[in-house]
Amino acid sequence: MKRAISLIIISALALLSWWFQDIWKEAPIIQPKKDEHFPDYFMENFTLTNMDANGHPSYILRAVKMLHYTDDNSSELEQPRFQFLSKKGDWTITAEQALILENKKQIQLKTNVQLSRNASAQQTPLIIDTEYLSINTETEIAETNYPAQVSSKGLSMTSKGLVYDNRRGILKLLSEVKGVYEATR
Repeated sequence: MKRAISLIIISALALLSWWFQDIWKEAPIIQPKKDEHFPDYFMENFTLTNMDANGHPSYILRAVKMLHYTDDNSSELEQPRFQFLSKKGDWTITAEQALILENKKQIQLKTNVQLSRNASAQQTPLIIDTEYLSINTETEIAETNYPAQVSSKGLSMTSKGLVYDNRRGILKLLSEVKGVYEATR
């Protein structure tokens, strides 16, 4: 009788062991989900003023819509209008889309991009049209490798690529430059 009870207990333990092992095999292993590129907040029809290290406005941004992504701390903009405020002269940039990267230090503008600089005591007005423009907000340098149309008082040029340094007031045309200059009479 003792043998029978011992055999039943051992058999029950074996069945329970087999049953627990089977449950653990079937249990799904939960994979930690990586952050997806999903907006954590958005704004519509807004104006934002970015300040420099001294507390002075460095640029004013207006846009129809902004989506911010927490995974890479980037922001996508629809119909942005940047007004950069500088001692050398204010400049305005408009586009259909923009991407702000690296904690507002790098801005990539896409589709129907126009950079315009107002006339100042030292400089004539300037308009640059292109399809893509990358701007470093700290150095105030805008550049593109795309074809660009440059217009100023009496001057019209095309170029494949350019670099515009607003602090130094220098426009460098990279390649395939063609232009027309109309002298004033």
